[in-house]
Amino acid sequence: MRASLYGPWYCIAQRPHHLAGVMLRADWSVDVFTQRGIRDAAPILSSRPNVHHRTALPSRLAANPLTARLAGWRQRANERAMFSAFTRAQADVFVHYRRPSPWCGRIGTLAGPLVYDCVDDWEGFGSGDAEEVRAWERTLCERAQRIWVVSRRLQEKLSEWQDKVTYVPNGVDYPHFAHARDARAERIATLRGKHQPRRLIYVGALQHWFDARLVAEAAARLEGWELQLVGPCQLDEGQRALLARKNIRLLGRRDYQELPLLLAAADVAMIPFVLNDLIRGTSPIKLYEYLAAGLPVVASSMPEVLPHVAPGVVGCADDPAEFARLVEECDAAANPDTCQAIARECSWDARFLPALDEIRGAV
Repeated sequence: MRASLYGPWYCIAQRPHHLAGVMLRADWSVDVFTQRGIRDAAPILSSRPNVHHRTALPSRLAANPLTARLAGWRQRANERAMFSAFTRAQADVFVHYRRPSPWCGRIGTLAGPLVYDCVDDWEGFGSGDAEEVRAWERTLCERAQRIWVVSRRLQEKLSEWQDKVTYVPNGVDYPHFAHARDARAERIATLRGKHQPRRLIYVGALQHWFDARLVAEAAARLEGWELQLVGPCQLDEGQRALLARKNIRLLGRRDYQELPLLLAAADVAMIPFVLNDLIRGTSPIKLYEYLAAGLPVVASSMPEVLPHVAPGVVGCADDPAEFARLVEECDAAANPDTCQAIARECSWDARFLPALDEIRGAV
């Protein structure tokens, strides 16, 4: 079987990278069609598909009035070329996992069925073109033979095409993160008798959906704790100012291979997100990565997180005082066995293989 994937690739490890890995381990051939920034790099993973890309001009050219037109022209030319290559590929299955665009109207006859992997409520990004995105997504849903959604909220949103929709939430590369628990045990044994602050960790992008105020106000209540924020930061100046506290450290972006050791040095993990339409439709990969590492998790009250709430495993709160209280409660009652048991059931193989078998049977 051969698959053709279309969407971002040169970014932090996300769902499409793991989908490609599941396919490759199941003896599929995988081609990815994408764009690449000059400084962009793909995550280092054990399974590597054949990636076809075109390089975009530096973003600073798009911001310069003198070169903005050239940059925009080049961007559209790249998108047109990559989308055309994707649709012309000789593949058994085509997977479109990027934000819907005007190119969706150009989907003609494909060599195999089309899967729309809906990973976000795209209208919730606030880019000012919500109506256009809604129309482009309709075109994509009408053209697709199967629609995968990561959350029940997205399943409800796309219920008009319910006969096509399959709920395929995010998962975890369990072996990659599970060894963090052994590393944590070694760390504890090495540091026995030495004073160390308790550590609360966040791993992921710090963007507009990251609730900086919630974190700052919770940090004020967590005396003796160090809060580590791992990931690229695109917060505005006001949000950064909120995080300027003695017990909050911004560690920047780290490679996928480093994440288990960072989690091994933590005691509790967090997902502090602003609750809006975008986040309510999200299935947070980091939830399962934290649990696979044996860490209890405190998160905002996200619909895809709430079913996992249990003492010493997952707690949900949107108020800073309750968030801080749950951090200390989860630390005191941490249950790494249950954390990892949940994560094992949510592996990427468990998520994707049934959906791929359904597609394979239709080809």
